[in-house]
Amino acid sequence: MRLFAPLSQRAAAAASTSTPDIVAELGRVLSTRRWNKGRAYKRLAPLITPALVTDLFRAPSAALEPATALAFFDWVARREGFRHTAASHAALIHLLSRWRASARYEKLVFDMFGCSCTAEDMRVSADAVRAICRTGAARHALSPACYNFALRSLARFDMTEEMEKVYAQLVRDGLLPDTKTYNAMIKSHCKEGDLAKAHRYFRLLLECGLEPDTFTCNALILGFCRTGDLRRACWLLLMMPLMGCHRNEYSYTILMQGLCESGCVREALALLLMMRRDRCSPNSHTYKFLIGGLCREGRVADARMLLDEMPRGGAVPSVMTYNAMITGYCKAGRMQDALGIKELMEGNGCRPDDWTYGILIHGLCDGKIDEAEQFLDSAVKGGFTPTVVTFTNLIDGYCKAERIDDALRVKNNMMSRKCKLDINVYGKLINSLIKKDRLKEAKVLLTEILTTGLVPNVVTYTSFIDGYCKIGKVDLALEVLKMMERDGCRPNAWTYNSLMYGLIQGKKLHKAMALITKMQKDGITPNVITYTTLVQGQCKEHEFDNAFRLFEMMERSGLTPDEQSFTVLTGALCKAGRAEEAYSFLVRKGVALTKMLYTTLIDGFSKAGNSDFAATLIESMIDEGCTPDSYTYSVLLHALCKKKKLREALPILDQMTQRGIKCTIVAYTTVINELIREGMHDHAKRMYDEMVSSGHKPSATTYTVFINSYCKEGQLEEAEKLIVEMEREGVAPDVVTYNTFIDGCGHMGYIDRAFHTLKRMMDASCEPEYWTYCILLKYLLRGNLNVRYVDVSGLWNLIELDTVWQFLEKMSQHGLNPTRTTYSSLIAGFCKASRIKEAFILLEHMCGKDITPNEEIYTLLIKCCCDIKSFEKASSFVNNMIECGFQPHLDSYQLLILGLCNEGEFEKANLLFSDLLELGYNHDEVAWNILNDGLLKFGYVDICSQMLSTMENKHCCISSQTYAMVTNGMHEVSSSLVGEVQGEAT
Repeated sequence: MRLFAPLSQRAAAAASTSTPDIVAELGRVLSTRRWNKGRAYKRLAPLITPALVTDLFRAPSAALEPATALAFFDWVARREGFRHTAASHAALIHLLSRWRASARYEKLVFDMFGCSCTAEDMRVSADAVRAICRTGAARHALSPACYNFALRSLARFDMTEEMEKVYAQLVRDGLLPDTKTYNAMIKSHCKEGDLAKAHRYFRLLLECGLEPDTFTCNALILGFCRTGDLRRACWLLLMMPLMGCHRNEYSYTILMQGLCESGCVREALALLLMMRRDRCSPNSHTYKFLIGGLCREGRVADARMLLDEMPRGGAVPSVMTYNAMITGYCKAGRMQDALGIKELMEGNGCRPDDWTYGILIHGLCDGKIDEAEQFLDSAVKGGFTPTVVTFTNLIDGYCKAERIDDALRVKNNMMSRKCKLDINVYGKLINSLIKKDRLKEAKVLLTEILTTGLVPNVVTYTSFIDGYCKIGKVDLALEVLKMMERDGCRPNAWTYNSLMYGLIQGKKLHKAMALITKMQKDGITPNVITYTTLVQGQCKEHEFDNAFRLFEMMERSGLTPDEQSFTVLTGALCKAGRAEEAYSFLVRKGVALTKMLYTTLIDGFSKAGNSDFAATLIESMIDEGCTPDSYTYSVLLHALCKKKKLREALPILDQMTQRGIKCTIVAYTTVINELIREGMHDHAKRMYDEMVSSGHKPSATTYTVFINSYCKEGQLEEAEKLIVEMEREGVAPDVVTYNTFIDGCGHMGYIDRAFHTLKRMMDASCEPEYWTYCILLKYLLRGNLNVRYVDVSGLWNLIELDTVWQFLEKMSQHGLNPTRTTYSSLIAGFCKASRIKEAFILLEHMCGKDITPNEEIYTLLIKCCCDIKSFEKASSFVNNMIECGFQPHLDSYQLLILGLCNEGEFEKANLLFSDLLELGYNHDEVAWNILNDGLLKFGYVDICSQMLSTMENKHCCISSQTYAMVTNGMHEVSSSLVGEVQGEAT
């Protein structure tokens, strides 16, 4: 740690105390004879600083004579503790130059550059050299050696422009540059990567009859490396002996640095062998670059071998060498080894610097956040001063670990140390707070940003948007987007991707699709994540044709789908029972199967009943060196148990144990469920005990398996005890748990107990679903009909509104009010049975309770109206949706437009289509759903052509791929229709 500021800085600080009065008085004293003997000088002597000397020589009022100035300059330099600065030297040179006085200019120039500590000092010194030259006196001319020293000094600060001026002055003075002069100029331009200028000086060197030396070649190698021309750099190194230039350790080290920074570590290691054959000893810089290069490639073991080799070769590792090794270990996740290097460097007398501590803290923050903070505390005690980056790493670590209170504590600690937070740190904190639904605190931080003078940037706003989307508050996210655009902050791809994710999670796929158009209009190119998110959205809605179209669109835009892209699409196909199609798709695309893709396919084929091919895939997986993990085996176990092949499933558990693969909670639960189903209760209990002893905490699904068993046996008390136990253990019963118990109560005829459980469920904030209400209605209907069994599949054909009113009354008796989900479930049931009259009555009842219909209810009603050909009513529901701010599904439009066409109402269909184009849908998706998959599928070529023309007239944004698909489809359907007509005619 520096105890005092550099001398030049102290001199600059002293300038503020150098008053014109002191300068004037000192000037008067120096104008007298024997000035150094008088009392006046002795009184002023303690006040004399380099800054005051500078001001004295520059002051017109002092107007010292050259001899006096030189004498005073030398006299004061002999004073103990006094040291002239570049500025005081330059001021003297300017004074002497104005007088054209004879002096030891060369010595002054050498001394001036020798004490230049900053770039500003160098500029002042270079200007002083030009002042000497302006005198024009031959006796004042500087020697080439003096110029060369000036050039080398300027080169230390990469001041190429000033070097050009000094070189030009040397030439104007009629001096001949020597090899050192040209070398200085060549190296300076090579460091900047300006090979054109470097080659100009190289040509001048040759034209002057001078021979390039090792330094020249080293400089050119550096230039080739800086410009990425490693081939020519290697060629020059090989040619050096033929040019009469001896290769030294710097020649090799410069090239090794270039190779390592370009990722050519193997070639750099080959140079190390060549270097040793050349009898050049690697220095600490050589090892630093090689160790850094190996660590960047993840070859930390090889890097460590080189580090251990250094002392044997006489090279002492520097702090930068150790830091490179520590960085490598941290990136490899080997924190103990990284900390071991810190101990090694301290043991070797090399003190860790701020970078060392910063790397280690950053590494520990990734998963070992408590250790990171403890390490920081010990580092601070050892003299380390935390920076913004240090605190940011800690905050980021705590945010990733979802320990937001600790992150806020570090933030407060940071502010107490007067360490300002940057906008990105605020963004991380805000994002984490929103994910925890702590919206008020997030808004407080936003206010804090504004009060500290920081301007929220795209990262800050997107943190809000991303956080809101991940907790399902996409409406708030869209409000932030409006605020962002109003404040002139341009969204980026991350912003749009987050919004798309949120909209898709909120079942607003069409709005997500519309964002890709907005994105492109804003000049933002959709990336792989964008397309993958939309593909996932289409798959969730089972729109697989659209998913494939988006996939093709992604590829045609020049993007390469990643593993996640393929996993999303193949996973969705497998879940839909289309495993063979998923496998064919991957084969057709030439995709190398990864562990994730193998597992997805194994799951798909297993669930489709093809467990033999699933087993073959596992064998292929192992043969290709891709070790199946616990999830892979869980998938296979689930499939075997589903096919009631328990005997084949149990040996797989033994295989997992033999291969050291820990069984997952899902796998245990799957097997336990099948054991209970087979009546092997004791075996199931042993399996449960094994699961708990292996460290697994039973999940809600595990408990539900046993609850279901008790309910089927009529042991409701035992089932309820288990629910109480799971709540006590901190495992919240889920909707399946409650449904199972409600079904058990109903089966035993305990209707009131079933409704009591419904209340318990809603009080626990567990939203009942469609099947919850179906179960309750089933048992109410069973009682009303006085029958032993009612099939749920035919429930909505049998049930009357009296039973529904009875159901709502039962809810009221148990202190429950029907929710929007309640009405949605009831309306859904009647709509599935095409009983629109009952659905309308429930809709009126719902509205009478001041509960407004949601998108799902409107969509159900539109479909039901279309099914019974009540298109006018369906159109009115579409209009109601739009008035309420909802966006009707394109499937609803497809049903309605096709229905109108079937009735010959083509004009109405056209008007409806024209209106929907103004509602912000993605026009590609409109063409896919309405034109291609709707009208053309049912042979409406003419109306399809008219609607395509409408899209063109309205300047809709349709991709060339979609346009070609629709026009080709029209041609194919037309040809098919003509063929059918001709066939009928013959």
